[in-house]
Amino acid sequence: LLVVTCDGQDVDYVVALDTRNGKIAWKTDRTLELPRKFSFSTPLVIEVKGRKQIVCPGTGLVAAYEPKTGKEIWRVLYGDGYSVIPRPVFGHGLVYVCSGWGVPTLFASRPTGTGDVTDTHVKWRTNKLITYVPSPLVHEGRLYVVNDDGIARCLDANTGKEFWKKRLDGKFSASPLLAAGNIFATSEEGTTFVFRAGPKYELVSRNEIGEECLASPLICGGRVFLRTGLHLYCLGDA
Repeated sequence: LLVVTCDGQDVDYVVALDTRNGKIAWKTDRTLELPRKFSFSTPLVIEVKGRKQIVCPGTGLVAAYEPKTGKEIWRVLYGDGYSVIPRPVFGHGLVYVCSGWGVPTLFASRPTGTGDVTDTHVKWRTNKLITYVPSPLVHEGRLYVVNDDGIARCLDANTGKEFWKKRLDGKFSASPLLAAGNIFATSEEGTTFVFRAGPKYELVSRNEIGEECLASPLICGGRVFLRTGLHLYCLGDA
């Protein structure tokens, strides 16, 4: 199945297409009536107690669906949060979600309930220095967030407690990437900051590409692939 969220102002649903023929396998409408209903997040497949869920943030809520039927398993409401862009991340038994504009929050929720679990399964939340575009990153008990204004933060993934924060130069749309124990964060101005994954901030290197960059970097085969407004770069040993 190819699962797509369609979060427009006029329509708001999640649909699964059969990859063999493009036909609709299931379609689940969202049920919230809100003044602004457009969002852009990407679904995430997770496994909880041996069963898979498809976690789909959207305007006003994040919900999990059964992959085969599209039946809603649980939902967390966050009011008039709209234009949700960051993808959710999953680790340490928690789903981490950013709620977009309107009511910007970052929260961690346990994906083990059913129905509306807003008041029962959200473990922690914060409205400080929230990211609107870049997705968060979770690794070894810590959650890393680089917001649109270039402020990098490291939080305890279990409690939300801040280990450190550091202002990086520039604006950011690309999501941070983890590789070989380092985190790569690329600014819109084309500067990639490489810092250690850990409870203390340690800058490893700062690399200038000199071109506008909105896309997240990719690492494959020991090489870094970086798409700018003008080129696709492959960086690594010859």
